[in-house]
Amino acid sequence: GLEVAPDARPCHQQSNLEEFGCTNGWDWLEAYQPKNHPGWCNGLFDHIICLDDLPPPLKKLSGGTYRYADPKKRQKCLVYDFGIREQPQFGVIMAKTFGCEVHAFDPSPISLSWWNSDDTLVQSLRAMGNYHFHPYGAGGIDGNIQLLEYNWKQVSVLRLPRNVVNSSDCDESTCRIVNHDIQQRFELPVKTLPTIMQELNHTSREITILKLDVEGSEYAFLEQVLDSSGGCPQFIRQMTMEWHHYSFDWRYGEGSSPGINAIVTLLHTCGLKNFWTYDEAGQPNNEKIYTELGMKDVRYNLASFRRDG
Repeated sequence: GLEVAPDARPCHQQSNLEEFGCTNGWDWLEAYQPKNHPGWCNGLFDHIICLDDLPPPLKKLSGGTYRYADPKKRQKCLVYDFGIREQPQFGVIMAKTFGCEVHAFDPSPISLSWWNSDDTLVQSLRAMGNYHFHPYGAGGIDGNIQLLEYNWKQVSVLRLPRNVVNSSDCDESTCRIVNHDIQQRFELPVKTLPTIMQELNHTSREITILKLDVEGSEYAFLEQVLDSSGGCPQFIRQMTMEWHHYSFDWRYGEGSSPGINAIVTLLHTCGLKNFWTYDEAGQPNNEKIYTELGMKDVRYNLASFRRDG
């Protein structure tokens, strides 16, 4: 796992936003909050951020009215939320509770279907002036790439092995090889961060929080961010992300491991210090198919970074 940088700037208010979004008044509670676990919304609030850099949250006044404090800081707050599926709670809290300008990105069919539905949450988000959905993903290039069917109706760069050895069908010297080409493929649009910031007219602004949960596309995306910024994206204040650990990087073939250490080293050198990690060992994926295909090291981890100056 990743070690927290010893010289990371102290964060006085760390939060996964549950205290704001896992409370009465939100439509999603009935679907996601187990009745025997009040105050816990399963899987909706996984990413830790530092509230020190955010404007104060919405406050309730007498008479049932609400107001934001520190309007200047609120106007500067910009959040990029990559990878939402049909669970936009992170960005919703950023927009509604903190008043930030939020841009959510996801090209997956499940996200487009959700955004084009008559869901009550979607209708309220469309009516907001500071929440924006974009039907494309985070990429290392600008254009369409092939993404594949993945867990929970998501899409990913993860490719399952096409030829699998069947160890139960062997003779004295060899085992039968079975074609296991079962993943549905999608040609979906992605964009690089410089292109996105240019198109949204954000090139002169700082991204307060960049959340990256893109099922394996984080490597190509971050490599391009580092390449295009001279190795140092000074325009990012915080980043919270999910690392996906695979036995191979689809760009280089089986046996190649993505360079997490290299990316984190560059982020640290640039001043984006790792102040929180979910699990030092990572969380293994417990779906049966990965064990059957010999992919026992498919796992993920979560990490958060914050600029130290």
